[in-house]
Amino acid sequence: MHDKIASLIQGGMDRRLFLKAAAATAIASAFPRAGLAETPRKGGVLRLGLNGGSSADTLDPTQLIGTFSIDVSRQVYNTLVEISDDGKPAQELAASWEASDGNKRWVLNLRPGVQFHNGKAFDAEDVKYSLGLHIGEKTKSKAKGLVAHISEVRAASPTQVEILLKSPNPDMDYVLSDLHFAMVPAGFADWTKPVGTGPFKLTVFQPGVRAAAAHNEAYWRSDRGHVDSVETIVINDLTARVSALQGGSVHVINGVDYKIAPLLKKDPRSYLVVTEGKQHFSLPMDATKEPFNNPDVVLALKHAIDREQMVKLLMAGYGRVGNDHPIAASDPNFNPNIAQRAFDPDKARFHLKKAGKSDLTLELHAAPVALEQAVNTAELFAQSAKAAGITINVKREPDDGYWSEVWMKQPWVASFWAGRPSASMMFSSVYASGAPWNETRWKNESFDRKLAESRSLANPAKRREVYFELQQMIHDECPTIIPAFASWIDAARQEVKGFVPNPNFLLCDHRVAERVWLSA
Repeated sequence: MHDKIASLIQGGMDRRLFLKAAAATAIASAFPRAGLAETPRKGGVLRLGLNGGSSADTLDPTQLIGTFSIDVSRQVYNTLVEISDDGKPAQELAASWEASDGNKRWVLNLRPGVQFHNGKAFDAEDVKYSLGLHIGEKTKSKAKGLVAHISEVRAASPTQVEILLKSPNPDMDYVLSDLHFAMVPAGFADWTKPVGTGPFKLTVFQPGVRAAAAHNEAYWRSDRGHVDSVETIVINDLTARVSALQGGSVHVINGVDYKIAPLLKKDPRSYLVVTEGKQHFSLPMDATKEPFNNPDVVLALKHAIDREQMVKLLMAGYGRVGNDHPIAASDPNFNPNIAQRAFDPDKARFHLKKAGKSDLTLELHAAPVALEQAVNTAELFAQSAKAAGITINVKREPDDGYWSEVWMKQPWVASFWAGRPSASMMFSSVYASGAPWNETRWKNESFDRKLAESRSLANPAKRREVYFELQQMIHDECPTIIPAFASWIDAARQEVKGFVPNPNFLLCDHRVAERVWLSA
């Protein structure tokens, strides 16, 4: 089994064999064969083999990006709110909260008895400082767009925090669950030796290489943090990750390729954890650069990609066709009325001619760290685009440094988004003009205004109507292609227990180290 999977990864899979294997495999979430009602076993060393690591990795909460650093941050830090396995906000360091004044005033009551790794008691001043890292004109936080509407964070008492907003936000509890809003001691800034309240204390952090953390004996949760220590190793290469899992040198891996998932699922030494979340692939274009500042060029490209072929050939049934906007069909605010954009070379040629470009040659930058099938997706796109008179040269970039040196630096790239707990957060993070992760640099005043107005609507049905409009605007005008939504596929060895999907993100919302235990 090991040799067969490795050969498929290294040499590519025969298409007929792949389709046969995919068709024969039921597409469903795979869980540990042991029941989830087992009593957790304490002890042991949990080893994770993850992709998404690079020399630019940091545990500065304002700069978190990439699977490796995000996962390690979840081991070290807590947030005020977490997203539960049913997709709803749940208490973490905030024991309770209440909104008033039309969702412009939020009061949070903090969990008592929580200590940082350095022994300091967690209190309201820490919350004020931690959120303040992301607020204000001088902040370089990647998440500043999510809290730009906060006017003040007050420490009402040591155990109570008051958050005052410039404009209403009915989703503030969702916002506070964002992984960037990690709680650190007031005044803390040494991100090479981070201190949090999380289940593990960091002992080693080598960007792009590895991290190690020991169990926090003073952790405030007795139902989590079962293992003695965690070792997190960067394994960006898929073949090496699968080999490490099957060889037993790691217990858990992420980023299982769709074409090998059916075969890995049959391996008696391991199991898959399939998360049907809001993850989607994107091919963003820089709206400020030629020729992507021409709407007809963008429309030509949107009609030149064969989405059905991509999902069929590359995703083994673990994906769904996208429609150039970021809200998944499972989201309650999904707009079902937007006509599905189809592969249509004639329409693509029409828009090219309208743009004054009968032939077009472009370069698309991609790397597996963006998504395992990024390069294959780009190559399939290049094939389908030929029928429209478009030449796409695919430039495979190295994984290391992709997020810091290629994404949002080159005019056209492959990207992916985990999605966000709420539609409003997704819009604010990526599509609002001032969003730090506005990967297309698209600016639309009408979009910004409607997004701001939606937060003042107390009626969820009214907000939903606005969210419908915002999805339509992205579909029609934003220079990005969103060809597919995809499941996350993680894998673990059979001795790993308690590993279940969380709809918010892969690796149980990156809390896998906190939640699982080892049977032996």
